[in-house]
Amino acid sequence: MKKVFKPVMLSMAVAMGITGISSGGALAAQVDGKPDWTYDVPAALDLDSGLRFATFAGDNLYLWAVEGRNSSIVQAFDQENGGKDNWTYDFRGNAKQLTSSGYAIQDKDGNSYFVRKKDGDKTYKLEAVDANGKLKWSKDTGSKAIERLQVLDSGDVIASGSIAPTKKTDGYQIFYIFGKDGKLKNTKKIGDADIKNEGAYVKILPDGKVLAIAPKLQLFKSLNDLKKPILEYDLPEWNSLDFDVRGGNFSDSVYSLAGGDILLALREEDYSAVEFKEGFQEIDLDIVKQSRSLVLFDAKGKKKWERELWKDAAAVPTANGFVLQKDNKLELYGKDNKLKTSKTFEGDDLWLSKAKTTDEIVLTSKKAGTFKALDPKDLSVKYEIDMKKTAGEKADYSFLYEGAGELYVHTMDWNVNKSISHYSLK
Repeated sequence: MKKVFKPVMLSMAVAMGITGISSGGALAAQVDGKPDWTYDVPAALDLDSGLRFATFAGDNLYLWAVEGRNSSIVQAFDQENGGKDNWTYDFRGNAKQLTSSGYAIQDKDGNSYFVRKKDGDKTYKLEAVDANGKLKWSKDTGSKAIERLQVLDSGDVIASGSIAPTKKTDGYQIFYIFGKDGKLKNTKKIGDADIKNEGAYVKILPDGKVLAIAPKLQLFKSLNDLKKPILEYDLPEWNSLDFDVRGGNFSDSVYSLAGGDILLALREEDYSAVEFKEGFQEIDLDIVKQSRSLVLFDAKGKKKWERELWKDAAAVPTANGFVLQKDNKLELYGKDNKLKTSKTFEGDDLWLSKAKTTDEIVLTSKKAGTFKALDPKDLSVKYEIDMKKTAGEKADYSFLYEGAGELYVHTMDWNVNKSISHYSLK
């Protein structure tokens, strides 16, 4: 097998290549199979590609919508009556040129945030839209270096970026911390000397912890406490922190378990057998050693165990352990890395993932159009639905599971008609 990649981009390409949207399950859990509401998606609007990035906040479901090349659109649905009570807000407005750090994100109250430069703007502006789709405020960050936008569990909004080194100064990362009212609360600069981890890329996790990734992986309590890491781990050569495509947050694979334990998922891509050349080149992926592993640390940062995963295994965390998938078989493990139970499920192309807001395990099949929600304690089936039995052979189904029986299904039939439907499974 051969593909053409620039070597430094291969890890990102592999990660993006496995982010297929969840889909699948089995027997209908809702007796009549009727959705609570259905919204017919306009032909020019793509909601399916952003379905896995959806946010549940307040009373709304928020989707990242794409229209042509424009991905600065928020599509919001009232969860009870989304077929009627929905709205769309486009942060592009009338701008001809737009630069942003990505798509809009939401806080727990349903406010949407977007950072952008329009037309001739020299610096980025942070904008906030309320849960009714109305602009609340717009603040100039005063920075040209915004690369990332995120909302913490505390409600603070953080815009961050990198400042390149010069002949006179070292490079550093800069974090602008805004309150929900748009006021700048703090500005924090972090360089190699601050965390003693040369070349580290620093990220803020939703709970406010600080993750520093380089050959040495570190985890700190907060931006204001960078002296002593909670956890420090020397990454083996060719190893990196894996990207979470199944856990519901689609970020770095750092998971906080019950009791304060921390689970990491690592990816190895060993290029030692590859003869690199300048520019783009053809790389034979068969000679690149690829593997993945899990590592567990206790609340004090002490490493408890590490296990290598079998090839093509899928893994998702639970509050008290993790689940592994190999083809149609699921295995449930506790935090002690010991097998608790295993079950085999019928179906083709099964995709393992997590609910968005609960600890439930999700098992779906895009080919079969089926969905199962499993209890994380024993892998028993809590809810299930078969869309081809419920809605007929309409072609393509994608699933978004909030948790506790609340399911959203994107349907596209052979005539390219698209819809979003909400099901309350019981």
